[in-house]
Amino acid sequence: MDRPKVSVVMPVLNEEEFLEETLRTLRAQTFKGFELLVVDNGSTDRSPEIAARYADRVVREPVRGYDRALHRGICEAQGEFIVQADADTLYPSDWLARMVKALEEEGVVCAYGPWAFRESPSFRQRLELFLNTLIQFLTHHLGFCQTTGLNMGFRRDAYFLVGGYPALGGLAAADIRLGLRLRRVGKVRFVPHMCVYTSNRAFRRRGALRHWLLMIRNFWDIVLRRDRLTLEDWYAWRHK
Repeated sequence: MDRPKVSVVMPVLNEEEFLEETLRTLRAQTFKGFELLVVDNGSTDRSPEIAARYADRVVREPVRGYDRALHRGICEAQGEFIVQADADTLYPSDWLARMVKALEEEGVVCAYGPWAFRESPSFRQRLELFLNTLIQFLTHHLGFCQTTGLNMGFRRDAYFLVGGYPALGGLAAADIRLGLRLRRVGKVRFVPHMCVYTSNRAFRRRGALRHWLLMIRNFWDIVLRRDRLTLEDWYAWRHK
């Protein structure tokens, strides 16, 4: 098999509820020159079995942690471009083609796009997408790139040039922090029409108010360069 141009890396921990449908959307992409790596982070359900039916490779990372699992997958990846995907997210068939087109632009080292909730009715989904796109567009032009792991890609060499996830030392919102680091070595591109549809389970579990308070806390931790909010803090605080 020729070396793929793109590696799609997906961390998984007990995601059997959503995983198969997500993997099917990735296998239905119009862009075909990619490998699909699933990184099992210690699942105790049927996730590894499901992943094996769709992924080119299932990699195992025994040490728990979203950023650890992603880094392991990126180290194993063969592609020039690394594209992150989440196990509970649906990817339109042209998503990867749009991602690759953006990453192939001169000087671009990272690309990302908006999202809406997969469970929302169509009218609400359109509103969510509009608001999310507007907020991301504005923050992007203010220098704050909201690169979310469910819809972002980057050049593999740029990732290692900035130290990747290990250099972030387990800080919360590692995907956003990585995007800001990548911005130092090249262009980070926001692609408004590169949309995905993710689960609202986190919002349902902790409530909208608690979620937005956490997001604001995290925003200021990054903007003020305090770098105090860790992944442990993130998960502990959001489940209070």
